[in-house]
Amino acid sequence: MSFNEYYEKEIRKYGGDTKYVIAKAREKKPLIDRILKYLNDGNILEAGAGSSSNSIYLASNGLSVTAVDKDQRMIKLAKKLSLGFKNSPIFLNKDLSEINEKFSVVFSHGVLEHFSDEEIIDLLNKEISIGRTVIFSVPSNFFKKEQAINGDERFLSLEKWREIISKTNGKIVEEFSYFYDPDNLKLKILKTIFKLTGGVMPIKKPYIGFVLQKNVHSS
Repeated sequence: MSFNEYYEKEIRKYGGDTKYVIAKAREKKPLIDRILKYLNDGNILEAGAGSSSNSIYLASNGLSVTAVDKDQRMIKLAKKLSLGFKNSPIFLNKDLSEINEKFSVVFSHGVLEHFSDEEIIDLLNKEISIGRTVIFSVPSNFFKKEQAINGDERFLSLEKWREIISKTNGKIVEEFSYFYDPDNLKLKILKTIFKLTGGVMPIKKPYIGFVLQKNVHSS
C-alpha cells in the first residue's frame, strides 16, 4: 500500500478531511504538547510532513508553520486537507536538505524509522542545524515487522534510539512515550490498564519520542 492510499483510507475512516486532522491531533497530543512547550512564540517546521495533519492543526491555531515533503503527492493531499481551516501552513515540495531557514521547533512523526542509522544521524544533524529544538516521535519495537505500513520501517528500541542520537550533534533534553492506534484492540486494552493503574504498571508504549537541542560540545 502506498502512503497516498494509506492516507486516503484513513481520511475516509475518520469521516472526512476536517475530522481527520482534528482526530490525529488528539491522538498525538503528547507530541503536540511538546511542540507548544518548546516553541517560545517562534516558527515551526514539520520535516517529512506526509498528510501534514499536525502542521494543519497547529496552523489552524494561529501558529506560523511550514510543512516540507519531497513527495509532490503528499503536498497535494495536504493542501486539500487544509482547505477546511482558516489558516494553513506554508507547504514546500522540497527535500529537507534544501531548507536553510531557522526555526524555533523542527518536528516529525513517523518519519525517521524509514531510514538507516547513518541517514538518521545526517537528518537529525540537519534538523539541529536549522532548529533551536528538534522533536520527533517514532513507532517503537512494540510493533512487529509484519505491522509495517510501507515495508521499510525499522521498529527500534528506546535504547537503540538513544544510541543513534548520541552520535549526532544534539543532546536529549526530554523523552516521552504514548499509545496511538485506535484500530488496535491490544493497544486499547493496554491504554485502559495504564490509566486505571495511574501509570504504575510498566507497560511498553508503542510510540516513543525525543526532544533534542544542540550539544554545545559538538563541532
